[in-house]
Amino acid sequence: MIVSVISFLVAKRFSPISPDLKKLADEGKIFTREHDKNLITRLQVADVIDSNPQTIPINASINQLLSMVKTGSKNVFAIVDDKQKFTGMLTLDDLKPVIFSSNPESYSISSIMKEPPVLIHEGEDMVEVVQKFDQTDAWHLPVLDQEERFIGFISKPTILIKYRKQLQTYSD
Repeated sequence: MIVSVISFLVAKRFSPISPDLKKLADEGKIFTREHDKNLITRLQVADVIDSNPQTIPINASINQLLSMVKTGSKNVFAIVDDKQKFTGMLTLDDLKPVIFSSNPESYSISSIMKEPPVLIHEGEDMVEVVQKFDQTDAWHLPVLDQEERFIGFISKPTILIKYRKQLQTYSD
């Protein structure tokens, strides 16, 4: 009995989940004591992608971009090439120097665009996506398909909203 008790305590110390159930817990098929992870694993990348992102070709003029800012409702823009491959991104904060410049035409999109801190791919696990947001402190991250074509953005607030809906569903 002493050996059984010691084995149980040692196993609990290194893994709170039974080895038999570990694979199911990692796949999100059963709930564990890690409540946040349980709820996040129930989400898919497709559930949180902005389905209507604003994109602009890299060779567009600054005036075209500024026109898009005036008429659009987004504060983040994807810069794409002719084949819709992602080349960079811009936020409204990045555009402030251009907007308030006396000569905005002197700027090019390629000179003001930036690379995102990390990229997300469409089949990625949501736990990894949340970790990427935590590691980078980003508010928006681009999602690409296998051919590196831009699909859309995921935003931190969207993840939070979906997480809260999951929390409401499973706490009733």
